[in-house]
Amino acid sequence: MAKKNISIDQLQVGMYMEADIQESVKGSSVKNLKLLGKGVLITSANQIRRIKEAGLANVTIDTTKGSDIDGGEVVPTLDTPKQRETKKKPLPPGRKVEYRESLKMAKKTKSAVTSALKDVMGNVAMGGTMDTAKLKVAGKLMTQAIFQNVDAMVGLTRIKEHDAYTAAHCVNVATLVLAVAFADGMDQSTCEMLASAALLHDIGKTKVPLEILNKPGRFEPHELAEMRKHTLYGEEILKKMGGISEEMMFIATQHHEMWDGSGYPHKMSGQQIHRFGQMTAVADVYDALTAARVYKPALPLILPSAVFMATATRNSRPILSICLLRASVCILWAVLLLNTEEVGIVYEPNPLNPKKPKVGIIRTRYGKERHVPVVMDLDDPTSSEQREIMQVLDPVKYKIDIEAFLKRIAS
Repeated sequence: MAKKNISIDQLQVGMYMEADIQESVKGSSVKNLKLLGKGVLITSANQIRRIKEAGLANVTIDTTKGSDIDGGEVVPTLDTPKQRETKKKPLPPGRKVEYRESLKMAKKTKSAVTSALKDVMGNVAMGGTMDTAKLKVAGKLMTQAIFQNVDAMVGLTRIKEHDAYTAAHCVNVATLVLAVAFADGMDQSTCEMLASAALLHDIGKTKVPLEILNKPGRFEPHELAEMRKHTLYGEEILKKMGGISEEMMFIATQHHEMWDGSGYPHKMSGQQIHRFGQMTAVADVYDALTAARVYKPALPLILPSAVFMATATRNSRPILSICLLRASVCILWAVLLLNTEEVGIVYEPNPLNPKKPKVGIIRTRYGKERHVPVVMDLDDPTSSEQREIMQVLDPVKYKIDIEAFLKRIAS
C-alpha cells in the first residue's frame, strides 16, 4: 500500500507526508503554517514539532516517496527531485575558456589596453617619449585574451566608444588583426609583437592638427591630404623608437595601401604590401565601416561575405579569405530574424556551423522587447523549438539600439 494514515506520534524523519499546498491547518496556534507543495519530506525533528503544534492528530504518508512506519528506506520516484546530469558542450576548436567567462576578462583587457594607449598617444602628441614597456604589456594582455577565446575579444570591437575615437579604434584594429593571425596559425610570441605594432598603426595621427583630426564633417581636399600623411608621420615616430622591427614598421606605413594599388602613401599593390600591412588594412576598413561617425552612420552588420565583397578588389583577397572562412569575426552582433518570428543578436559564433550561433533574443514573436536578452543556442538538438536564421536585419531601419543590447549581453 503506497499511502497510509498514521498517528502524528508515528511521524518520523524520512517519511513523506501528504499535504495540499492550498490548505493551512484550521485552528492552528502556529500562524501561517503551510504544508509546502503537494507534500513534504520530513527531514528534521523540528518539522515534526511544528506539525504537532498545529494540532494535527493524524497524517497521511506516501511510502513510495519516503520511509514506512517500519523504517524502510526512501524510495525515489518521478515526483522527487533528481540530480540532473548536465553535459557541457565541448568548446569550439582553438577556444580554451568558455565564452561567457572569457567575455568578462576581455572587457577588462580592452578597458586596460585602451587606457594605456590613450596615455601613450597623449605623451607622444605632447612631444614626449614612447612608453614601449607599457605597449608590450598591452600586446601581451590582448594576445592572452585572444588565445583563451578569440570570439569574446573580437565581439567587443562591435561596442564602439564614441569618445577618444583614435585610441578605441586602434584597440579594435589590433584585436581584429590578432583574430586573423590566430586563425592563420601564428604562434603566441608573434601575435604579441603583432598586437603591440597594430596598437601603434595610427600613431602618426598624433602629429595631425587637431582641427583636422577632430573635424565632425567630411574633409576638404587639402585636409584629406594632410590626414593621409599620418602614415608617413607614423614612420617618422617609429624610426626614433628603440625596439621597433621593420615588420612592425610596415603596419604603420602600409595599412592604407590597397591590393589594387589605389591606396596610399606609396601606391603599393598585391604582394608588394607586407602580410602584416594587408592584415591591418582589412581590419582598419572593417572597424571604420562598422563605426558610426558624425558624418556617416555605422554600416549595418550583415553576413561576412557581404560586408567585405565591396572591398574585395581593393583589399587583400588572401586575408579576406581568412576573415570570411576561418576567423568568423564578422557575423558577431548581427541582428537576425528567426523562423519563430523572434528577433535576436548573434551573441556567440559557432566556428563549426556559422548558421547555428548562440543568439540573444531581444524581441519576442509578438513584438515585445526584452530588456535583458535571452540567449538561445541554435545548435542545440534537444531544444523543443528548432530556431533558424531567416533574414539579417538593418538595426537602424527596425529601430534597434544594438549598442545598448550588446552592453547588456556583455555584462
